[in-house]
Amino acid sequence: MLALQRNRCATFAGHTGVPRSRLSVIRSAALGNSISTRPLVLHAGETTLSVPLTSDEAQQLQAAFQQLFQTFAEKQKAQRPKRWDMMEWRHVTDQVGMEVFCNPNAHSTAFDAKLLITVWSQQQGGLRVTTEARLSAVTSDLDNYLQG
Repeated sequence: MLALQRNRCATFAGHTGVPRSRLSVIRSAALGNSISTRPLVLHAGETTLSVPLTSDEAQQLQAAFQQLFQTFAEKQKAQRPKRWDMMEWRHVTDQVGMEVFCNPNAHSTAFDAKLLITVWSQQQGGLRVTTEARLSAVTSDLDNYLQG
């Protein structure tokens, strides 16, 4: 299930206030699918990506972000310039794949950092979308996802 939107609307047009993520969970349960996977909604500028993710996978991504923030903290304290390890996180299911990449060498602080996010369909000749997003916006979206 991969959905792209052009705005930050959290509800379906004409629907009375049920958030998109809750509708996806309801639809998934009605189809007999596991409720443990729900969409992580990422706001990347004018683009919104919705990617199915379990809580465990979201926590793994959060741990990768915490390591990235630690790298930026070490970079700020460093006396001499050096090359810092890049952050790469990848998640692949039968239906969809997602990759998040950040090069801390290209940004002075975590507040300036941008991520390169790629989401693709696993189907033959399927959809592939790559976009750039601020680290702060994506971590905020991830925190909201983990809070329920």
